[in-house]
Order: sequence, then C-alpha cells, then structure tokens
Amino acid sequence: MLANKTKKSEFQIELKNRFSAFHNTTEETVTMEDHWQEIKNAFTTACEKSVGLKNKKHQEWITPETLVKVEERKNLKNILNNSKTRSAKQSASREYTTANKDVRNSVRRDKRAFVDKLTAEAEEAARANNIKALYDNIKLLTGKYQKGNRPVKSKEGKTLNTHEKQMKRWVEHFKNVLNQDPPVNKAYIPPAEELLAVDSG
Repeated sequence: MLANKTKKSEFQIELKNRFSAFHNTTEETVTMEDHWQEIKNAFTTACEKSVGLKNKKHQEWITPETLVKVEERKNLKNILNNSKTRSAKQSASREYTTANKDVRNSVRRDKRAFVDKLTAEAEEAARANNIKALYDNIKLLTGKYQKGNRPVKSKEGKTLNTHEKQMKRWVEHFKNVLNQDPPVNKAYIPPAEELLAVDSG
C-alpha cells in the first residue's frame, strides 16, 4: 500500500508527527531497549493509522491503486446494505456496479501486465541461458510457485540479513554435517530373508 503516493504521504506525515512527539518527551535515563521500543511503536502505529491492518494476503501482482479501488468498493457495498429508502438503494446500487466494474477491469489490467512482465523475463532468461530464472518465471506463470521464506539463523539463533553472512553460515553448517567422526558402533543390518532376482552383473 505504501507504493501508493497518497498513502505514502499520509504515512510520512503520521510518522513525522509521532517522532516529533517522541523527541519532546525523551529523557537522559531512557535505555537503548526503551528507545528502540518507542521507535518500533511509532512505526507500527503510524502504519496502522495511515495504511490500516492487513486483513488477508493479496496477490503480489495487484497494484496499490487497485487495492484502493477495492476499499472504495467495500465502502459502497456497506452504504448499499445500510440504505433504507428505495431511491437511496437504487443510487447506491448504480455506484456499486460502476465501482465493481472498475475494480474488475483494474485487476484484469494488473494481471495482464504481470503476465507480460514475467513472459518477457522468461524470454530474456532463455536467451541468456539462465535456466534458474527461466524455471522460476515458468513456475510463477503456472501458479506453482512458493517463495522460501524461512530465515537463515546463526548458531546463537539470530537472523542473518545479508547474503554474505547467510552463505558463510551454510558453509559452516555443511562442514559440520559432512565432517562428522565415524560412528563408534557399526549399524547392524540383518541378512535378507528372501533374495531378490536381481542381476548384479
């Protein structure tokens, strides 16, 4: 939603107001943890007030402009449901129908733009012989794609943010896994009860 210019400016104003209030009340005795908590609260409350809470996961290809239209359509639906007189209901129904068509067209436009972008990227990857990028784009286009969102953590359990630190941690992990001492007791594997007719030659 912050990609939308109006929402972004609302958020910036809200955040500026919260930080100005925060600066006026700071004291010398505040610890670093309290300071961080204040900053965190300023960001979350500013976001909640200007952008609102995320009710459900939207498709990544839906643009912020379309999401604003969806919100407007929802408001018109509430007005339609709460209309008492027949004339008010008819007027609200016309507005809702127009808004609904607008939302559908906007969503269709977003989807088309997203598919065109992915197709162009896939063609570019095929020309560049980049099999991984081509495969990822094809999976996105067919709708069989899941982003791996598990964070890489250090031995102490802290999340590693940079790619370099994550790669170092993977190297460390596999060195540890692959360079184990041989087991003290060998595994007992009982002989097969029935020999299979397999030509091992």
